[in-house]
Amino acid sequence: MRKKGRMISVLAAGAVSFAALGSISAEAASFDAFERIEAEDYTAMEGIEIETLDSGGKDVGYIQNGDYIVFSDVDFGDGAKSVSARVGSPDGGCKAEFWIDSLTGTQIGFVAVPSTGAFQTFKDVSANVSGAVGQHDLYIKFTGGSSYLMNIDSFVFSKQKASGDMSAYIKLGDLDGDGCITGGDLSLAKKGAIKGFSDKKVQKAADVDFSGTVDRADIEWFVKYLTAQTKEFPERVTPPKGELRTISEYTPVVEEQMIMMEPNDSHSLHAGVPDRTITKETYFSKKANKQKPYNIMLPADYDESQEYPVLYILHGFFENEDRMIKTGNNPPIRTKEIICNAIAAGEAEEMIVVVPWVFTHPTKQDATSFQDYESSVGYDNFVDDIVDSLMPHIESKYSVATGRENTAVTGFSMGGRESLRIGMKYADHFAYVGAICPAPGVEGPWSWGSEEAAPSLIMLTGGTNDDVVGLNTPQGYHDNFVKAGTPHVWHVVQGGYHGDNCITAHIYNFVRAIFKA
Repeated sequence: MRKKGRMISVLAAGAVSFAALGSISAEAASFDAFERIEAEDYTAMEGIEIETLDSGGKDVGYIQNGDYIVFSDVDFGDGAKSVSARVGSPDGGCKAEFWIDSLTGTQIGFVAVPSTGAFQTFKDVSANVSGAVGQHDLYIKFTGGSSYLMNIDSFVFSKQKASGDMSAYIKLGDLDGDGCITGGDLSLAKKGAIKGFSDKKVQKAADVDFSGTVDRADIEWFVKYLTAQTKEFPERVTPPKGELRTISEYTPVVEEQMIMMEPNDSHSLHAGVPDRTITKETYFSKKANKQKPYNIMLPADYDESQEYPVLYILHGFFENEDRMIKTGNNPPIRTKEIICNAIAAGEAEEMIVVVPWVFTHPTKQDATSFQDYESSVGYDNFVDDIVDSLMPHIESKYSVATGRENTAVTGFSMGGRESLRIGMKYADHFAYVGAICPAPGVEGPWSWGSEEAAPSLIMLTGGTNDDVVGLNTPQGYHDNFVKAGTPHVWHVVQGGYHGDNCITAHIYNFVRAIFKA
């Protein structure tokens, strides 16, 4: 391990050394906050090294807790509202704090750094800032655990607020956001359990068993963790089921509002309907033992003080997390427009939409063949992965209304097969289940022990021109539900092929039916 220097180094031409951590000499170079600044172009530093990138260029690396870099005379003009930093970290859980004038001056904001998989695997993370007006010396201080934290390639400020503010995220168990779980987090959890929490994000971080409340079970986990009795979060507690209409009560309600195909004008945003940003993030999959990507679409006016239901949409074989919300057969697919229009018209509930990469395998990087057994396993593993890893991640990071009454899943082709399997196995987590041109391979049961135990909605969509799974595969699932006496919506798209026109017809109907039972 290299010995890290602790001496301040001034690099700018003509700049002079300084002993105190105050303002830097006015002779140093100045920077425009709204033009991307390369991290290695710092004016001064403590404890870091410049590193050559595998892809070419340079970055700042070998960063440990308390290290910092300084940029003299950064011009923020009439004010910055957000910052975006290009960072890499194998473990995440650390922060890059932005201070002006000195390390004890004014903190204008910070970006929380997620795991990107490796130090030189970079990701742009954004956060809102405040108080950055005029010209200042800018200090970037790095905080986190005891090992090397991260690399930083570049950063840039913006006059617009961030659409994906990572500073809103507090890692599960890490209530004070310092990147590690300590006695301070236990104290905050105890205090909140007794007196209540003023910050919803902190409350979510303290609810380590996802029971919906911070109680004795959560406090006991903190104690066991800090005394090295455990390193695993406790078993997830399923919150009590909300009041829902049963599948027999709700299915005919949905059937009455069904249409075969969506109107053409739903493919573009109607006048006055706000657009939404689709952001790519990652989560750690226990099943795959690695980071996996997902796309997320938040409400246009996403507000941490509100809680939103979540729709999970799953892609098919040989596809990825972009297919169902970005690319489609003939890019772009109109999932976003259909959902935004429905919400704006009051025909669908406001919601968070999550589109993950479904393939989940510890050794295979992707599916290789329909005939390859391990490729199928990679898809089937997602049935547990969504509950064990993805949902806890989403619920800890975003303002989510939990409980099955606030959770829906649907999917296309192989994703449809998995959404049906998810609904069969985890009806206590999902009240709304859909499948579009689902692939073969779903086995029963096709009913549940009681109406109350079943989802409130099952919607199957098939296309008459499907030349991959045919109409007969979803028709077979429909027949199995009929034989079992399980009410469900059977939706046939005349002329529907194995692709976008069945998907958009299904999404149009499905989003109008979920979160309303």
